[in-house]
Amino acid sequence: MAVMSSRKPGRPSKGHRVQYKVRLPIRLKEAAAEAARAHGMTETDYVAALIAANTGLEHLAPSLNQEVLPLQKSA
Repeated sequence: MAVMSSRKPGRPSKGHRVQYKVRLPIRLKEAAAEAARAHGMTETDYVAALIAANTGLEHLAPSLNQEVLPLQKSA
């Protein structure tokens, strides 16, 4: 008989988080989205990494130096 785990499936927790809302000019938001994709990150992780890098708290955010695989173009 299999033992059921109480742990939820899915990605591991990133720890306690709070929501932080900001208003940005449209072009700045678009640039952040493009940069996040280029780094293979979510926009949230990208912005957190930028804040961490500028506050000396790099250990709290994902690395911006992730390898990015090239996108395949459709023929």
